[in-house]
Amino acid sequence: MIEESKSIKEKFGVLDSVPVGACLLQDDFVVLFWNTCLEEWTKIPRSQILGTKITTHFPHLSQLKYATRFKQIFAGGPPTIFSSQIHKHLIPATWQDGQQRIQQTTVTAVPALEAGIEEQEIRDWILHTLELESEGTVGVGSSRSAFLSSESPPSASSSIWPGVNAPSFYALLVIQDVTDLTHRIQAYRTMRDQALEEVQVRQRVEEELRSSQHFIQQIADAAPYLLYIYDLTEQRNVYVNGQASKLLGYTPQEILQMQTALYSSLVYPEDLPRLKAHQKKFPSTQDGHILELEYRLKHRSGEWRWFRCRDQVFARTADGCPKQIFGTAQDITEYKRAQEALRQQNERELLMATITQHIRQSLDLGEVLSTTVTEVRQFLQADRVMIVRFNPCTGSLCAAPATGAVTVESVAANCKPMLGETLEKFCFDQFYLEAYQHRAIRPIADVLAADLPQYQIDLLAQFAVRAYLVVPLVQGEELWGLLMAHQCSPRQWMPLEVELLSSLATQLAIAIKQAELYQQLQAANLKLERLATSDALTQLANRRRFDQYLEIEWRRQAREQTPMSLILCDIDSFKSYNDTYGHQGGDECLRQVAGAIANAVNRPADLVARYGGEEFAVILPNTSIQGAVLVAQHIQLKIAALQIPHAGSQVSEYVTLSLGVASIVPGSESGAEILIAAADQALYQAKRLGRDRIQLYQPDPAAGKPNGTGTSILPVDFSIPNTNLPSPTSA
Repeated sequence: MIEESKSIKEKFGVLDSVPVGACLLQDDFVVLFWNTCLEEWTKIPRSQILGTKITTHFPHLSQLKYATRFKQIFAGGPPTIFSSQIHKHLIPATWQDGQQRIQQTTVTAVPALEAGIEEQEIRDWILHTLELESEGTVGVGSSRSAFLSSESPPSASSSIWPGVNAPSFYALLVIQDVTDLTHRIQAYRTMRDQALEEVQVRQRVEEELRSSQHFIQQIADAAPYLLYIYDLTEQRNVYVNGQASKLLGYTPQEILQMQTALYSSLVYPEDLPRLKAHQKKFPSTQDGHILELEYRLKHRSGEWRWFRCRDQVFARTADGCPKQIFGTAQDITEYKRAQEALRQQNERELLMATITQHIRQSLDLGEVLSTTVTEVRQFLQADRVMIVRFNPCTGSLCAAPATGAVTVESVAANCKPMLGETLEKFCFDQFYLEAYQHRAIRPIADVLAADLPQYQIDLLAQFAVRAYLVVPLVQGEELWGLLMAHQCSPRQWMPLEVELLSSLATQLAIAIKQAELYQQLQAANLKLERLATSDALTQLANRRRFDQYLEIEWRRQAREQTPMSLILCDIDSFKSYNDTYGHQGGDECLRQVAGAIANAVNRPADLVARYGGEEFAVILPNTSIQGAVLVAQHIQLKIAALQIPHAGSQVSEYVTLSLGVASIVPGSESGAEILIAAADQALYQAKRLGRDRIQLYQPDPAAGKPNGTGTSILPVDFSIPNTNLPSPTSA
């Protein structure tokens, strides 16, 4: 504990120099650090509070509303803020006038010291904490970083939220005194209220002076917006100030001369219905009530500019109906452009995030690349988006120019596909390669206007490409390939599009690397699986694979209620063969027999396995007893055709097999052992009856259980003379 306290003091001692309160709590609320600022505020010395529970000094922290949020911090959750508006203060401390200090407190999860915390990381936490507080407190963040490092913000290796592998977390409380700021805000609000009252007084004065044309003329031309009086009954402007020349390019006289053609001449056609609906609201509008509307007006240059108008009733007829409206129109074109640019940026970033999420959700390289080109083309509204994969450079090929192939593309229906094309020179010379390795992006707005080699222009012309954008895909130091977008007409690529595609290329390179690693892992797993389920000598399935496959097929045939057959084969007098020809000869005999049996079985669902020693097994799903007999006969034909000499055989001068065949419809209440036992008994009978034969077992119809559950097995002596074979076989 002493060593830990010493380490905490060394690590967090930097917080004694900051003008904010800093306290470090253990997950049992024991105080591990108490900086000098808190000592000064609370008058509690560090020696008195360290090692004690903070709830002993401040019991209110035991309340559920605090304990619950602290529990999340001790679990490594994100920072939490106790705002001054809701909590006033977390740790009571007296201010200058004897009142409690108003505090803004942020609690951050800090990994325990075993995780290794550097002083710079503590500075970064404090700086980030103050930045978090500034998001919820007006004017707090202006000079916070003055007492901290003025260098770069927290590095990528310094995580604000600790990693999930950290064993435990402390709670770091950073407490800022916002008493003075709060008082200043209150004073500001008082000033604001006074200013609003003055504005209201001024508005009343303006309303009294509105009837004076002379007053309007004096101030109108100085206003930075359009001032106008529109007559609802005559449907024309009767007054407009001098700002019309600056904002619309027309003199006030020219606008007044437009008469009733004013709207049709200046208002954007799509905005006309909204403007007319706006004017229909005035009959029910009280005097002094302002109606607002945004619409577009045509500048003399032909440019459409946005205006925000604020209208109110200026004069009424004798019967009280609105006759004239007085309005102001402020040019908000730049605001609208910024708003639209922000909207487009948000949409693009959202779409880019969606694309990134899609490509990182899959570990299949083909799916990753296909998803990328499809969604990027939709995002860019381009005619073609494709990925070019660099061909590997090995040996003497390194001296040759780099080449790449179009691996995947998404192309518009009216464009010529480039999938599979090999690009030998296009964007692959040494100049471009070096630029791409440094992640340089190359946008070309018009191929014909750019300074490109003629062979590139000719290649692009074959596919009607007029503009393109090339983004390199770099993995570490390796240039993996290129992400390319094509347009069949000139196109000015926007900086935002280039920037977002650059970010996408980084994510795509990571996804490609993950997919390639996954493919390698899959290949390694497949190789291990083959090694684990194959017999090393015969390359057939081993006993383990036999047991697995038999169990799987047994359950499936039980569901489908279809017959399942099994053939057990044994080389006759194999011990004598080994004694005669040696074990190497015996191994070669096993390999030849295994190959012959495998060649005799043709269906993909059938499995040939080495059952043990000189014994082999053939699983025949969805196969009746008649089909199993045909397979057994075919096996005997293949073995006889080998004509492997066997001087020690008692039945033939060549190697022969004894075969036991069984067939059954699996039952849900029985296991595959019944089928193995039946085939084994049939094999035993074949050997007992003289070897070199097929012996058949099948369910006993008298047992009354055709599904194989508890089925009795009856032997059938099955014999087929075969005079065409070098060594006749019988069953």
